[in-house]
Amino acid sequence: MVRTMDVVPYNMKWAFLYEQEKSILIELLSKIILDIQHFGSTSVVGLSAKPIIDIMILVKDINDVDRYNLSMEKVGYIAKGENGIPNRRYFVKLKSDYSEKHTHHIHIYEKGNQKAEEELMFRDYLQIDKDAFNEYQALKLELSKRFYTNPTAYTDGKSDCVNRIMNKAKLYYGK
Repeated sequence: MVRTMDVVPYNMKWAFLYEQEKSILIELLSKIILDIQHFGSTSVVGLSAKPIIDIMILVKDINDVDRYNLSMEKVGYIAKGENGIPNRRYFVKLKSDYSEKHTHHIHIYEKGNQKAEEELMFRDYLQIDKDAFNEYQALKLELSKRFYTNPTAYTDGKSDCVNRIMNKAKLYYGK
């Protein structure tokens, strides 16, 4: 089964789906969670997105997360380790129909991790800079059509735009 880049209009239920999953994760990981937040495109009101709920969890020690892989599996997650980003633990949840469609991505970092801080800064900046929001949305829609069955090309195609917006965000937030 090929993963497709289905970018759809913003859906208000995404916030509810985040809250629903947050409750499960807090119960499961309560001993290690310092913070938990909805991020990524589904967290930005009005932004078209792939309908996958991205959740960031901050912990004191990233190595503590590995003890919870089996518990995460029991609630439907697949542990992916760092999955290309050092000092992160990444989990995916697939639709219950056993397709390759992802429903949730969990990104776990140690508190103070620069990548985590940048992800949240990017989210927040898109909510205040309408030009950045519109540029990013237009690009996502275009790339999702051009690279519908190529997730890597879709993601790579966004990198220059993301970097430009991130630089503006860093200036705005004085980072």
